[in-house]
Amino acid sequence: MKKCFYPFLVFLLLISCTTNDNDRQAEPESIEFYKGMDLSFLPEIESDGVVFKDENSQDIVDNYAYLKSRGVNLVRIRLWINNTSGLYNLNFVKNQALKAKAQDMDFLLDFHYSDTWADPGSQDIPIVWATQNITSMTESIKNYSQNVLQELVLQDTPPAIVQIGNETNNGMLWPLGQIYSSGGENWDNYIQLTKAAIEGVLLASPESQIMIHHAGIEGADYFYEQLVFHNVNFDIAGLSYYPWWHNNDIDFIENQLQSFAIGISQKIMIVETAYPFTLNWDDNTNNIVGLQDQLIASYPATQVGQRTFMLRIHNMMKNLPNDKGLGYCYWAPDWVAHHTGSSSQTSGSSWENLALFNFNYEANTALEIYELN
Repeated sequence: MKKCFYPFLVFLLLISCTTNDNDRQAEPESIEFYKGMDLSFLPEIESDGVVFKDENSQDIVDNYAYLKSRGVNLVRIRLWINNTSGLYNLNFVKNQALKAKAQDMDFLLDFHYSDTWADPGSQDIPIVWATQNITSMTESIKNYSQNVLQELVLQDTPPAIVQIGNETNNGMLWPLGQIYSSGGENWDNYIQLTKAAIEGVLLASPESQIMIHHAGIEGADYFYEQLVFHNVNFDIAGLSYYPWWHNNDIDFIENQLQSFAIGISQKIMIVETAYPFTLNWDDNTNNIVGLQDQLIASYPATQVGQRTFMLRIHNMMKNLPNDKGLGYCYWAPDWVAHHTGSSSQTSGSSWENLALFNFNYEANTALEIYELN
């Protein structure tokens, strides 16, 4: 017995010695293929009295329950630090997390680390950190991230996925955490801030998966190579894909994605995407998409075209090499133009023709894609 047991002990020791902090690619068994939606706008739209309708034009009583019944299994919610309007603060996120949990849907927390929108063109430092240097800001982002996750853990809604910054192609918390400037390329501060934020998250919620978000698939390989080179501890490469911003040759994009999947060890999710069901409009707000040349040539701006696009996204992610595809998340499926309360005043939406509900608030046929395995 002893002769058999000793080699086994040596084997276990060898295995443990080859494991390090960067080996977080093996997610918990409960993780599945995600078919998600960013529902950050939903509470505002519901409070204005909008009643969405299902595929049979019947009123939807509980939007979360309805979307769960159609196959949505992940809800993404953005978090701003201290917007003057009070929007998207921690209490807002906590309330949405509870709604997701009530429907047994996983929750993706989208840290913007700003008081407002953070994206490739804007990564404003929140006012509360405005005078800090890189040392104090590193401590602040760690403590803030840990405190947010502790609040969510205390109400038993830890996020399945935590996104460290939003579309951080050029870093975050500018100018301190900016990667590219007139002086060239500097990753040090961005890496330092990102590692601190991750540390804070994992101190409070060690089971949460860490996502780093890049807008667009082109150029993503170099971005994530830098993260790996600098030993950033993350699990998921989150990508945005909007044809009008990130190349409307979807065959080219799929080839890029296939190559990217071969070269990265982490899972991949298209964490933001959308497509129009019409080029018409329902309000006086200019729409982001309104021209034929913004579309994919063979995907018209119709409900059928929107559905076909989402089927392509579904299949692209399902068929990535080495089972790398973790899923997708539709951005703002609920951001419809609508009247505010009982008044005739319209709350405009530049996204109205990209929603998954039409101008009568009825469910589009693209929602059928969420019912696929």
